[in-house]
Amino acid sequence: MDRFTLKIFKNRFFDKEKLLKFGFKEANNIFFYSETIIDGQFNLIICIKDEKTIETKLIDSISNEEYRLHLIDGVEGKFVGQICDVYEKVLKKIADKCSKRIYFSTLQANRLTDWIIKKYNNYPEFLWDKSPGCGIFRNKDNEKWYVVFLNIDYSKFDKTKRGEIEVLNIKIDKEDIQDLLKTKGFYPAYHMNKNNWVSVILNGTVSDDKIKKLIERSYILSKSNKIVKKIK
Repeated sequence: MDRFTLKIFKNRFFDKEKLLKFGFKEANNIFFYSETIIDGQFNLIICIKDEKTIETKLIDSISNEEYRLHLIDGVEGKFVGQICDVYEKVLKKIADKCSKRIYFSTLQANRLTDWIIKKYNNYPEFLWDKSPGCGIFRNKDNEKWYVVFLNIDYSKFDKTKRGEIEVLNIKIDKEDIQDLLKTKGFYPAYHMNKNNWVSVILNGTVSDDKIKKLIERSYILSKSNKIVKKIK
């Protein structure tokens, strides 16, 4: 995704019914939309392949070729600026009308977040401007953390793998840590005390039900233990 699309649609999920109502056409579960902009000089084509994936193309109406100057950093000029403004406005309109904002980047993370909010009447806090996708839940009785959501590179856990993943850090009884680390999807806690915390990859490898039970235990443990190390 280009910088406009990434900024506007980060942490948003599309609603299929709203896409159709907006004017998207569906074929093989892929949604298409086009709109002429800048007095018909360009045709903006938008393709949505799933709940999170959006692709855009700006086609010159005369040459029928893709126009990309508006996507290149450092390119300036009144006309390019006009294209950027209109391009961004159309994307924002689609975001507002056809998608919903969510707290984190994966479906599993958001299901767990909804469950935590309902169970503990507790909402995530986003403490780091440089890491907007990282959030914590803290026990309201003593301000201690019991859940931390993080976006990190897979290589932090496995040097043979690359790409951003979302993980959950949870507080664990010391005697249970080694058994959990033998289970697929669990790793030594990233950026936390590895004697008391573990990381779980949120890609469906570990079931919601299993993670919920661990969160419940983490919440209980947060009531009595010392404040955990903060992420820098």
